Amino acid sequence: MNSDLETNKALVLEAMTALFQRRDVNAVERLYAPDYIQHNPGIAQGRDALAKLVAQLPESVFYEPGLILAEGAYVAIYGRIRGWAPSPQIVIDIFRVDDGKLAEHWDVLQDEDSTKGSKSGVAMFSPDEASVQARSAPRTSDMSSAIDYDVLMRANLTRVFGERDATRRIVAIRELYAPDAVLNEPEGTAEGHDAINEAVTALLAALPPGFVFAASGPAIGHHGVGRLRWSAGRPGQPVAATGIDVAHFQNGRIHSLFVFLDPAAT
Repeated sequence: MNSDLETNKALVLEAMTALFQRRDVNAVERLYAPDYIQHNPGIAQGRDALAKLVAQLPESVFYEPGLILAEGAYVAIYGRIRGWAPSPQIVIDIFRVDDGKLAEHWDVLQDEDSTKGSKSGVAMFSPDEASVQARSAPRTSDMSSAIDYDVLMRANLTRVFGERDATRRIVAIRELYAPDAVLNEPEGTAEGHDAINEAVTALLAALPPGFVFAASGPAIGHHGVGRLRWSAGRPGQPVAATGIDVAHFQNGRIHSLFVFLDPAAT
């Protein structure tokens, strides 16, 4: 497996979910090139215009990724976006990657039609498409070179443990975790997508409103195992807890995650 292609795919997936799920304005500067070229005629040119657009997105906007393909410097991702237009739309986004940043973008959009009454009888989009693609990808005994530990583990921290909407969270879990993944927390274990989603729901319900998790530096890893140190608390207030996530990856997705909570200071 080409590690550059997998890294480019991870970059595009993080960009689309950071901007159009989490509305993370800071991700624009982190993921997009300074001379970013925009081909969508409805969006002004440049990185600053994109950041302004993200800052103004309503809460109703939500993007679901599906199939993703890469060839050379180009990545195409197929997905569904709600809240961008009066009806849900199916979108194909194409990016050119240059020096680890998104340098150019093209897209086409089409209103989503109901499967009922369609000539094909097949849905235009299914959120399971990304999982099917991952399961059918070529397997190899050493996938470490294809894993962007920092992108994937930060995405897990923000899109899974930082997402209080369970419906949105399960979309991220299906992308980031293997179907038989296991979450190991200090107080228990959960296996499978639905159980992991329920465990995170219970965790967040026990935390005060506004309580967030943030990475304390980049994630690092090798040979399919990565680790990410994090802190948690309310923004602008002293850190309430710190810990570390250790993840074992198989075929580019988390197969097991161990959450370690640091002892409280005495």
